[in-house]
Amino acid sequence: MHISGKILAGFVLVLGLTAVYFAARTMGVRQAWMELSQKNRDEFQKKQQQLIDAQLELDKKRAEFVRANIGWERTYEGPNVQVGVDDNGTVLVDGVGTLNGVKPGDVVYVFILGADGSSTFLSAVQVADAGDARLSGRPYNRIRQGEIVPTGQKLLGRVRKLIPTRVQNELATIDQRLLMLEQSLANAGADKEALQKLQDRTDDLIANRIKEINGNPALENANVPDVNKAGLLASIASEEEIRNGALLEGDQLLRRLLRTRQKLEEVLDSNRELTGTLPQPAGPSTIGASLR
Repeated sequence: MHISGKILAGFVLVLGLTAVYFAARTMGVRQAWMELSQKNRDEFQKKQQQLIDAQLELDKKRAEFVRANIGWERTYEGPNVQVGVDDNGTVLVDGVGTLNGVKPGDVVYVFILGADGSSTFLSAVQVADAGDARLSGRPYNRIRQGEIVPTGQKLLGRVRKLIPTRVQNELATIDQRLLMLEQSLANAGADKEALQKLQDRTDDLIANRIKEINGNPALENANVPDVNKAGLLASIASEEEIRNGALLEGDQLLRRLLRTRQKLEEVLDSNRELTGTLPQPAGPSTIGASLR
């Protein structure tokens, strides 16, 4: 082959190798881009599904919010809405009245606002008197001491024209439980009085029993048996001393009787011995003969 042909063949070989190298690099880059594209597609679909789920959850919460607003209806609150209770137990509300659509005979639900933004249910109130920006009425449930001091003091409040039936039932149940607890507490107080009276009577009986046992100096000059004056213990001790003296005297008498009996037996034995030394009487036959 001519030299120029060899050079051309070498040049073609180098170009072929170069083409193969760049083709391989191009395939690698293409594969990487395809993988990245697939990953981005999967991520996009995942984010798209999350967006759909979030939209559904938002719609659900919006529906719950609407239902909650329907259940609670209108709310009146602010720095001008203040609530208090007078000495007669009437609930007084400033800042809410006929200008807000409230009229006598309506039932409103009154809450007390705390400094931390929390609220405490005070009572359901049937409006008896209403002005432009005030109302008053009697509470449906009894306001207990400690919930709000009935001195006419006004506190920040919130007034609602309606609360959900579920909440009304829960409040009624709680009020019934409180009434039962108060009744139980009152009964416990009555039981405590009865127990105190029983304790006093028991103490008196114990004191009387102690006086009977230890004696009662207050009866010293009274016309009562000595046992009531000295007490059972002293009386028993005295009787035991008398009994012990009687036992001792009886023992001494028994000992004297025993000695006397011993002396008597000795005298009898001596008499028997002396009798044996006396002359014996005649036999029976001789006495019979002489009689004949």
